[in-house]
Amino acid sequence: MIVVKEARLEASLLKILPTIQTWSRVEVDPNSPDLAPSLRAEIADPLWALHRQWAFGELDAEDAGSPIDVRLEGNVGTVTRFAPGVGARRTAIDFDQIDAPLEAAIEAESLVASHRRYAAMLGQRLLRRLRAAGAATTAQRFVDAFPLKIAEPDDLAADPSGAAWSRIGSGRAIDGAVALDGVRNKLRADGTVSAPPDGIPIPSAERAAVVRVLNEWIAQIDATVVEPDTDVGSSWQPSRMEYRFALSAQLPGGAVTLRSDEYTDGRLDWYSFDASTTPALGDPDEPIDPTVVSQGPMIPSPVRYPGMPADRFWEFEDRIVNFGALQAGPTDLTRLLLVEYGLAFGNDWFVAPVDLALGSLFSVDHLTVTDTFGITTSVEPSRNETGGPNWEMFELAVTGRSAARARNLFFLPPALPRRFESPPVEEVNLLRDEMANLAWGVERRVMGAAGDPVDRAVESSRLPTIRQELDGTTGDAQLVYRLASEVPANWIPFAPVAAAPIIDPAFEVALERRVLLRTLADGSTVEVHPRGELLRNDRSRPVETEPPLRIEEGEVPRSGAIVTRSVQLVRWLDGSRRLWLGRAKRTGRGEGASNLRFDQPEEPH
Repeated sequence: MIVVKEARLEASLLKILPTIQTWSRVEVDPNSPDLAPSLRAEIADPLWALHRQWAFGELDAEDAGSPIDVRLEGNVGTVTRFAPGVGARRTAIDFDQIDAPLEAAIEAESLVASHRRYAAMLGQRLLRRLRAAGAATTAQRFVDAFPLKIAEPDDLAADPSGAAWSRIGSGRAIDGAVALDGVRNKLRADGTVSAPPDGIPIPSAERAAVVRVLNEWIAQIDATVVEPDTDVGSSWQPSRMEYRFALSAQLPGGAVTLRSDEYTDGRLDWYSFDASTTPALGDPDEPIDPTVVSQGPMIPSPVRYPGMPADRFWEFEDRIVNFGALQAGPTDLTRLLLVEYGLAFGNDWFVAPVDLALGSLFSVDHLTVTDTFGITTSVEPSRNETGGPNWEMFELAVTGRSAARARNLFFLPPALPRRFESPPVEEVNLLRDEMANLAWGVERRVMGAAGDPVDRAVESSRLPTIRQELDGTTGDAQLVYRLASEVPANWIPFAPVAAAPIIDPAFEVALERRVLLRTLADGSTVEVHPRGELLRNDRSRPVETEPPLRIEEGEVPRSGAIVTRSVQLVRWLDGSRRLWLGRAKRTGRGEGASNLRFDQPEEPH
């Protein structure tokens, strides 16, 4: 044993040194991501089963009553104004949600004038009606006055449908689009046709029948085809490749604007909108005052959903649902939270119905719930405005300056649950090419001469290639340098440019459409321009002279984006059909490679 006597510390060691406090967070680290063992409910013995019931809280008295009385008070406003684009007041128009679905008002492009085959079909319907009314002579005069013209495609093999329609229909059928414009010039103020189009002589005995047929024909087109309103502009934003629009409804506190700045996928719901008080969209010609809603007493019903677990732990469930098959890693918090909600809190939710008409903006003023113990509770909105980040649930987000009339809102848009969609008549793949340091707009499909989609990959493969031959002989050259490699003609380049004048180093970047030159075998060059609508900026001008299209850099991520145009058909509230041509954008499939290279050495052939 060693004994130390009179041990002393140096004075320097007696000083109190500063300390650094640290905290450690303890997290669950399961040995396996498999949830099956904990959800199999394996039975060890009766005492273990009782313990599990106690652990799940089935033996506890919660002293919580079930809701038996729900009372709701609020106000309902009807959407009356619509503004495409940024929502400027000068472009706002009155909106009737009964006339057509909201998607049609947002997306509709000119279908009759752009789709030659559909224009011919509308013309054929007019001719059949005229012949059925005993005006066969007048029908032929309509053909002579409005002959169908379909330009022959440049590549007959790439667009066989357009070539066939050009040979068969041109000069023999009637152009329904031109005939429709001629008939519209004879409309009265009440929307009916007063006389046949100019330049078509009609016998007096057939005049009344022809006017009746024209009224029926144009009424059927107006009731089916949704055409854009050229006076208010388009909701499509070329720089972002998405739709942007605003709606307006009147509530007791004033008008509320509903903005949707990033509509891309053809699906609208209440969460697609943000509430605001700006911009003001003006007053409708026929204002609709808000109405007061007072519902109750109502008995709420428990919320049920497919795959919901049973209320009791030992109750048999549907074999189709197997929570043990869920796979979740230690950091997969979202999936774990969803499983916990379904297993532990799924039976804590109740629903009380509220009847609303389409296009209604509902403002909740008071919501009270009375339980079986007679306790009345006022249910407040689920939001956090003090301490930490602000958040809110199950209500429209408020943008811009907050206002009382833009809170506690729910919107039931006059939108579609489903639609019939044709194969894309045009499709563009926006992707990044890191090797070439460019972005590309790859035109996969474009609308052909007759309106049918044309595969541009087939078309571009038939175009003359870049001149690659050398004049004379190469002699004993070991390498041949190519100035540039060949790029398919349906690949349109987008180069990075400054989006605004450079003021500081943190300037924004945009992607600007550029032109590729193809050198032909005779030494001449041709410019490669887009053939479709999606990569155009101004259809009123030739593609060679229009301003170049600029796309915000963030709209072309590494995953890319696919933009399409297709024909939409729906059955609306009154049973009628609505037909229009619209666009959509979805996530792409990653980066691409154009194989564009400069000054590449190759062995001579």
